[in-house]
Amino acid sequence: MDATHSLPAAIEVAVWNGRSWQAVRDAATDWATASGDATVITFSAVRGSRLRLTLTSRHPDEARGAIRIDHLETPAA
Repeated sequence: MDATHSLPAAIEVAVWNGRSWQAVRDAATDWATASGDATVITFSAVRGSRLRLTLTSRHPDEARGAIRIDHLETPAA
């Protein structure tokens, strides 16, 4: 989205159930179209104590492959 940051190739969402990470099955991603715009990930309500986002670089091992999370909101259902 700029000279040193790009959108990830993929985002996986998982929730901690107290024993292990479970993939969120119905996650949908609405990708940002410009720098500073939000990428929004939505999914049905889940129950757990932690949420994990795994972001896969579109350009691994390159400076332009850096990924950053600028803002994170997790509204409760």
